Amino acid sequence: MIDNWDDYTVESGDFKMEVLQQKFVPLPESAVYFELSGEINLYNSQVMKENLEILISKGINHIFLNFEQVSYIDSSGLGVCLGIHSRLVKQKGYIRIVSPSEKVRYVLELTKLKSLLQIFPTLEQAVAQV
Repeated sequence: MIDNWDDYTVESGDFKMEVLQQKFVPLPESAVYFELSGEINLYNSQVMKENLEILISKGINHIFLNFEQVSYIDSSGLGVCLGIHSRLVKQKGYIRIVSPSEKVRYVLELTKLKSLLQIFPTLEQAVAQV
């Protein structure tokens, strides 16, 4: 399905979005797991969105985003998550947020998005949830 996962690693300033091949947690065939770090803001959320949309167009419909190392997320980053969530739900897929940092968790609670987006403390729990 995907030839080279390294093509989907993105770096912009202190922001990094990297595909990790989890050998100890089996993912669905049409899934990808990203670890993100730094800030998700207006300056890099567009490249994040484009990257995820390319993968969706190639058949990926289960996306796991680890936000443990994300120090900040603004409305444009939240908008990307919501837009991808909406698109995947229509395709019977999902986006799952894994291990959000305290700052990201606070923003998700403040904006009431915690009830809309699926959030899990670990990748194992995110994958196990059907």
